[in-house]
Amino acid sequence: MALLGILIATAPAAAQRKPQFPAQTGIYIEDLTTGEVVYDLNADQPRTPASITKALTSASVLSTQGAWTEFVTEVYAIGSIEGGRLQGDLLVKTVGDPTLESEYFPDYQGFADSIAASLKAHGIESIRGRVIIDQEALPYEEAPEGWVDEDLVWPYGTLHQSASFRDNKVILSMPSKRTRPNVPGLEVRHTPGKGGLTVDRKRGSQAVVTRGTPRQKGESIEIANPLPGEMMRSEIERKIKVDNQAGASQGADTLLVYGHESPAFLDILQSLMFRSDNLMAEGMLRTLAPGGTRSDAVEAERQLWGLRDLDVSLLTLEDGSGLSRNDRFTPYFLADVLVWMASSIYSADYVGLFPRVGEEGTVKNLLKGTRLEGRLALKSGSMKSVQSYAGYAIDDRGHPTHAIVIMVNGFTNRGAVKSAIEQLLLDKIEIPETSPLSL
Repeated sequence: MALLGILIATAPAAAQRKPQFPAQTGIYIEDLTTGEVVYDLNADQPRTPASITKALTSASVLSTQGAWTEFVTEVYAIGSIEGGRLQGDLLVKTVGDPTLESEYFPDYQGFADSIAASLKAHGIESIRGRVIIDQEALPYEEAPEGWVDEDLVWPYGTLHQSASFRDNKVILSMPSKRTRPNVPGLEVRHTPGKGGLTVDRKRGSQAVVTRGTPRQKGESIEIANPLPGEMMRSEIERKIKVDNQAGASQGADTLLVYGHESPAFLDILQSLMFRSDNLMAEGMLRTLAPGGTRSDAVEAERQLWGLRDLDVSLLTLEDGSGLSRNDRFTPYFLADVLVWMASSIYSADYVGLFPRVGEEGTVKNLLKGTRLEGRLALKSGSMKSVQSYAGYAIDDRGHPTHAIVIMVNGFTNRGAVKSAIEQLLLDKIEIPETSPLSL
């Protein structure tokens, strides 16, 4: 009972009095079959959402861009082909595809190999000019203000860029300062000192800063790669002979030699929702404002839901992943998004983006072994003093029966909060075997 008291008192004696909460908590649960409000606690107050922001991003993208849209990265030979040699440059027009060579989509890997094979098919064995990575499709932006500086050096805090490549991460080996894969031009500054090795990257800088003493046999650390375009260029240049002569393609012909198609947006959204991938969430957000800034995409999202008659007056967003500590919205708002999506033509695809509790993704251990295992499809969100869940209860056919949004801020004991949330859901959610909405 002590754990449950953190969020809600459910004993009969406490049922008639208002629960006392030591944390800022917002909860909203609605029965989609009847419209009944199952539970409403401070749901009109904006809270920090963390990664349940990805549920909003996914709803916005799926309902505007479609399930089967793809990123297409085109590669052009610019110049004449003479005797198996391109008298010019190879131009890679990047478009912000966050899955390019991603470890999470192995069936779509082999970008550099495919370029080399396509060049060979066009009779090109070597290039006189350069490999040019064109990143003009999206303006480069540093991290939002709400991202904590200490996040920026780690893979979960890596920046989305037009030329995102290999999940924008790399393994740094110390004390050699070498990276795997190789990233030409990546500066690593090391300051010897007592204590273990620390790694940092300052906002606005592309240099990685290390301090301390690596282990005696060396040390390898996976970090964010601030120069993914250089890694991309390096991989391509390893596959074909490039002379790197500047100005070789001026006034030359242009030939499309290869077009790389990404996974379908639906597959990208499911992957990022199951794994809570910040890079992919940021990449998908940017599709809402092609060629625009992150702020443009956020504004497009705000307008989208405003036009759908949702109250966006308390919506504050800086990103699509929820990594920003400045993001705020109410449980009412996200619940309205969930309700809208559940009644739309995108319902089945959208509900399928959420991992099932006790079985999958970041909620694999939530409610495991209970009657709700596999019967809730939820996105989790967590950061310091934040624990959130959003999604649906589902019937035996996988159709949504309830919309659920839980946002808890300002606590000190995460384990107790999660236990209390589990008990609340067990107490409040009754799922029919088959929802009337699925008939």
